[in-house]
Amino acid sequence: MRDLAVSSKIDRGKLTSAYLLLFLTAFGWGLSTVLGKMMIGSITPTHILMVRAWVAALVIFCASPGKVLAVKKGDLTAGLLLGLILFFSYYLGIASLKYTTASKAGFLMALSLLFVPSAETLLKRRLPSRWIVFSVFLSLLGLRLISGINGGSFNYGDLLAVGSAGLYALYTIVMDRIGKNKDDYLLSFILLLVLAVAATCGAVGFEGFNYTGIKENIYPLLLMGVVGTGLATLFQTKAQKTASSESVGIILLAEPLFTLIFAAIFLHETIYFSGLMGGILILLSLVVAVVKKV
Repeated sequence: MRDLAVSSKIDRGKLTSAYLLLFLTAFGWGLSTVLGKMMIGSITPTHILMVRAWVAALVIFCASPGKVLAVKKGDLTAGLLLGLILFFSYYLGIASLKYTTASKAGFLMALSLLFVPSAETLLKRRLPSRWIVFSVFLSLLGLRLISGINGGSFNYGDLLAVGSAGLYALYTIVMDRIGKNKDDYLLSFILLLVLAVAATCGAVGFEGFNYTGIKENIYPLLLMGVVGTGLATLFQTKAQKTASSESVGIILLAEPLFTLIFAAIFLHETIYFSGLMGGILILLSLVVAVVKKV
């Protein structure tokens, strides 16, 4: 009995640690959105991605160099595909911040959590469940309200944010198909390396290397790379080995809330009540999607 009690206590401790790591992941993602908004006027999305990805890849490598060096051909193929999808998703997400607010983008990019089960329903050619219909209805109503969260209307930046969410949903689906049997650290490193190379080619080949812009924004870029990408990837990977998929999805919904708080504090973005209600409806639709496994 005593051994069982000790084991249960250890399990609860691991679960608590996993939840904390997931909150830190959401914190890092929310912080990254606000940092991207702060930098977007002086540096391009590809330059932001370039530094962010190289720093994050270095963090992953330092965390487990042995696993990273044990690379195989199949790992490279999977990492290449996932890295390219992630590049376009991240690019649209950062580019959206040039035209919309960080608080609105945070909620819109969180829609990827709803897009995944909806896309799976279409791929499997089955009728949507009542919970999918209910979640989509709530999210559409939330989108209508959140378009005016800062006093504006639905704009080009919002469209880019939704596109980013769609591509991240595609990334999630492809990861589920080809990444299940891959080592987490190794696959994360490869896809981040692909992301870094793609961003570097875009930044240098099409825009010219902006050394001044990087130098002026080096601290937020490093913070985004370490906290918002590298450590967030490690924390999520570790937490998902203990926490259930439902709890992972719900806790990561704290990301748009962190974004909202940081945007109000550091960017002084005005938040209107109707838009806030729209954000709540979107979060509710995502909670339904996670809990009911739509």
